[in-house]
Amino acid sequence: MIHRGTVLRACGAFLVLAAFSAPTVAQEYRAPACPSAYDSFGWGEPEALQINAEKLLELAEWIEADRVPLLSLVLSRHGKIFFELYTSSIERDQAHYLMSVTKSVTSALVGVLLDRKLIRGVDQPLAEILPAAVFPDAGAIERFRAITLKHVLAMSALDAPIAPHSDTAQAKTRVWEFYQAVNRVTFALDHSLVSEPGRSFQYTDVTPQLAAGAIQYVAGMSLLELANQTLFDPMGFENQDWMHQDRSGIDLAAYGIRLRPVDMQKFGILYLNHGCWEGKQLLSREWVERSFTPWIASPGVLVPNYGWYWWKINYGAGWTGHTADGWLGQRITVFPAQGIVVTMTALIDDGSEHPIFTKIITRFLKQAVRDPFPDDGDLAEVKRKLRSAMDIVRNAPSRIRPNTERRMVPSVNPKEQHRPFVSDLSRPQGGEAIK
Repeated sequence: MIHRGTVLRACGAFLVLAAFSAPTVAQEYRAPACPSAYDSFGWGEPEALQINAEKLLELAEWIEADRVPLLSLVLSRHGKIFFELYTSSIERDQAHYLMSVTKSVTSALVGVLLDRKLIRGVDQPLAEILPAAVFPDAGAIERFRAITLKHVLAMSALDAPIAPHSDTAQAKTRVWEFYQAVNRVTFALDHSLVSEPGRSFQYTDVTPQLAAGAIQYVAGMSLLELANQTLFDPMGFENQDWMHQDRSGIDLAAYGIRLRPVDMQKFGILYLNHGCWEGKQLLSREWVERSFTPWIASPGVLVPNYGWYWWKINYGAGWTGHTADGWLGQRITVFPAQGIVVTMTALIDDGSEHPIFTKIITRFLKQAVRDPFPDDGDLAEVKRKLRSAMDIVRNAPSRIRPNTERRMVPSVNPKEQHRPFVSDLSRPQGGEAIK
């Protein structure tokens, strides 16, 4: 149950914002060296990666013939891109809106703070991590002594269904109130808990905001600032953006990030390579493995299939994918056994995101790996046709309709002004300040 009267009191009386200045996380932490299986990111020829270019040609032709509503599709193996397709005259440097893929990036930032020992572990209660002033009342502090980061990262904390995941009038009202809240962390903390934390699964965009609060109040900076310093800048990201901050300067953990598809690939390759990027351990191997390991089962599934904001999906014998999954067809999927990363952005608004993505994997990618060379042996001609087909797809009539939401239209420039996170709240009880 939400107590709306306390939200504004908490946000207005407790959260007095002031300029905050501290050394950056990056300045306090030197990433250790690591043995990197994929020591350099770049382009790889399909045949050098044991990929059948004929199957890639069939994939490009299918996307055009069926007018599949994709914006981009990028495939890599062993850290090398071998297929990079754009539709709708999209340029490589344009950032795409990734919906709930944002959650998986938020999860990575929890790992960043754990690696730096700014949070003790995923078993630490939120009541110890978050400042007391963020909680709407003393009862909420007591309630969240039993809720840990593990519950938050497994969608097993809040009873807060919202649209579009729930179609009730209450869910529709809640999503509007959540979005408009001065401090969305306080709003989230004003909710009841699921019936059995650690066993009950409720997918909601409200729960990840608790992770955002833990990250920002410990690090003293926004999710985007922390991501830039610890992950994005070291991997050479460009034009990244994070939309929908609340009025307290806290980024929206559930959705809102915008990345170039090529940078989505880099993020997937970071996880494929156990947190190692070109010889530097940006995320610990343990955090990556823990994130990928299913801990809880979503409704209707008999075995656990959800880790720390990553889904585990089986695409057939030997093809197990770990997926950052966003509405309308945004995907980063890592196939560790094959050394493959698949990233997709799309505008699939008829509910067929999963069947389309599954078809890409099972009909085309698996076949390309199974039969690594063109049957006719004329590799140069097949690759020429592939380049031509991809040009046709890119220059064909746009998949972006005139009524498409502005946030979903790829662009180089940011969609909103992003403000630094500033707060004069005392440091969390359970984490050390950045010195």
